[in-house]
Amino acid sequence: MNELDRQIAVALNQVIGSSSFVFETMLFLSGSLPLVACVAVMLALWWTDLEGGTASRGPVLGGVESLDRPGLQVSRRRCVALAASTAAAFVCTRVIAFGTDLPRPLARETLAIPIDAGRWEGTVRAMTGFGAFPSDHAALFFAIGVGLFAWRARWGWTGVVAASFLAAGRVGIGFHYPSDMLAGGVIGAGFGLLAIRLGNRSSLLLEGVVGLFDRHPAVMYPLLFVAALDFTHHFRLILRSVFYFLLTLLGG
Repeated sequence: MNELDRQIAVALNQVIGSSSFVFETMLFLSGSLPLVACVAVMLALWWTDLEGGTASRGPVLGGVESLDRPGLQVSRRRCVALAASTAAAFVCTRVIAFGTDLPRPLARETLAIPIDAGRWEGTVRAMTGFGAFPSDHAALFFAIGVGLFAWRARWGWTGVVAASFLAAGRVGIGFHYPSDMLAGGVIGAGFGLLAIRLGNRSSLLLEGVVGLFDRHPAVMYPLLFVAALDFTHHFRLILRSVFYFLLTLLGG
């Protein structure tokens, strides 16, 4: 980080920290709610045919297989590509963060914190030990925001604006420096563009995954629910399972 990085972080904090209501709002929006919203958007796209003819557009309320509605299959293929790219963006930022382990503003700057001191100390402790650069939140938000361009341009722009707002808020409450969010946003946007490219192709892999939901809904949808829930907790269950498997494999 450089001096400009610190100045922007402190300036944003002075704006957000000048009001306890604004600070509390941004602190709330820095929790799991935006990730839950991302899951809701993805599920809505999974169940909605936006690409078919005029007569076939709209939500799918019954147990209609995607092969019966080509537009639905296109939308679900894009969802699979975007979900995979978003997960890859998260893993990429985490790997880099473990290698850099740069501090957060809340650990080294004098910030305006208009909430109870004891509560803030708990927040600081909870954020300690996790690398700040690059931001995995920014990667997740921008991957999905950019990925929405595959469906509608206005949705993509809305997603990018929302991601930028959330990124600025996390800087303002002291969770990140601007460079953390910028780097995470670039990584996420890159994977979002990759998702668009992959999702618009009729690949056997993507179509195979979509087909699994048609053929084995009793297995795939519970797994989807668990994955969606784990996404709102930063893939903790999946990552711990992977690490446990690797340690068991290496130890055995």
